[in-house]
Amino acid sequence: ILVLTLPRQGGLQLLRSSQLRTSLQQDFLPSFLRAGLLAFVLAVIFAAWMGSWIAGPLEEIEKASRSISLGNYHHIPLKGPDEVQSLARAYNEMVDQVQAFQQSQRDFVANVSHELKTPLTSIQGFSQAILDGTVESEAALGKAAGIIKTEADRMYRLVVDLLDLARFDAGTVVLDRKALDLSKLLAHVVNQLIPQASEAKVRLDLDVDRLPTCVGDEDRLAQVFTNLVDNAIKHTPESGFVHLSARSERGLATIKIIDTGEGIPEEHLARIFERFYKIEGTRKKDAKPGTVLGLAIAQQIIHAHGGTISVRSVQAEGSIFEVTIPVVRADDLTVMGIRSGEGS
Repeated sequence: ILVLTLPRQGGLQLLRSSQLRTSLQQDFLPSFLRAGLLAFVLAVIFAAWMGSWIAGPLEEIEKASRSISLGNYHHIPLKGPDEVQSLARAYNEMVDQVQAFQQSQRDFVANVSHELKTPLTSIQGFSQAILDGTVESEAALGKAAGIIKTEADRMYRLVVDLLDLARFDAGTVVLDRKALDLSKLLAHVVNQLIPQASEAKVRLDLDVDRLPTCVGDEDRLAQVFTNLVDNAIKHTPESGFVHLSARSERGLATIKIIDTGEGIPEEHLARIFERFYKIEGTRKKDAKPGTVLGLAIAQQIIHAHGGTISVRSVQAEGSIFEVTIPVVRADDLTVMGIRSGEGS
């Protein structure tokens, strides 16, 4: 290949391709090499920076994850690219949940211990007095035995309630679902509690429509409404009233337990269904203590029936507990293969 160039003085100058190649190599190759070397160095620096920017936070997450097994819970800073920050944020949320769960476990153990300590102390004290012979008269002996029996029953109810909650948590509770007359069930609950209301000088009223058939566990539902009415009586002063009403509308039976008790402070309403949650000083002095698990169990039972339970209250005026339960028509029972009194 020949290249013709015109020199300044005029005339033609012939260059062979080998001469042109040599000229290009001498003029441009050093520049290319320098540029390539600079690009390589910059690429290495950038890769190292990117590796540190991404790998650094990931290593922190890994170390923090390993430290959980040692009981070390701490948040990690949000840094690095968005994806790594999202991972760190998820880790911090997990740490918060683990800590909250562990705290709830500690609270649970403390609450159970506290609830068992009181009856155990009474049982231990009175039984020791009987053994020591300090309880001499027949009347005193009968009183001591009665207290021991009462406290033992209280412990038994607490253990049963704890087992119930454990089964609900594990999803192993099996409801004995039957077609039942909810109106009749509510009337039975009220009749059972009339003596208690009379003793407390509280008026107990019942206003129930003829409700459609409900499919559910009769014993469990009776447990719920007995607990709600019993609580209402315990928290209502003398000359007050407790009113139970039930209506059916749009496929739901709505049951309300209304009382004229001291009410629930607004700041406590959101936690009233929590386990072991109680408001100190809101129960009549002569009321028998419960297991402080009744409302938590009631909520679980109603939810298992596909219903809802809620509370409204005004302090010093009273409370309204409202329960909704799905009802079914007679032809729906046939489709479901359930007849009155038959379990499913």
